[in-house]
Amino acid sequence: MIARVKLAPSQDRPPAVAGDRLALMAGSHQNQLTLCDHLEAIADSLPHGVDRGMCAYAAKMLGPLLRDLHVREEGVVFAWTEERFGDDPSVLTTLELLKNEHFEDECFADELAEMLGRLGTADATVNPETAGYMLRGFFTNLRRHVRFEQQCLRSLAADHSGC
Repeated sequence: MIARVKLAPSQDRPPAVAGDRLALMAGSHQNQLTLCDHLEAIADSLPHGVDRGMCAYAAKMLGPLLRDLHVREEGVVFAWTEERFGDDPSVLTTLELLKNEHFEDECFADELAEMLGRLGTADATVNPETAGYMLRGFFTNLRRHVRFEQQCLRSLAADHSGC
């Protein structure tokens, strides 16, 4: 069965220091990479070894989990970054790009959740090749996005060591 992805405790107030913000982002990234690992396990099990319970659980939690992680990233880390480095047009452009990618990932997650729900109910109309293609497209893109965010944060930290 898919291990339940656990979120770090929610932040009632913004973290006090940059390190806390980076820790929040690191936790978000770890949750997203764990999610990718679980989705990859589903893709690898196609077409005959599908764990229906894993698919049903993934279908229910995928969209809400991703949206919650993105809201926290944007509300804490991105907002702080914009406030701190907003006079740099390249930072604003990068943040806008990342927000757009969040939106695209969430839309894709909704489509994927629908398909996973159908897999979870043993819907014979689900094409295993299409399902695998969708899963692999999603988790490959999400892993790339996480790497890009990590690179951006390292770059900001290096360029603005007074953070």
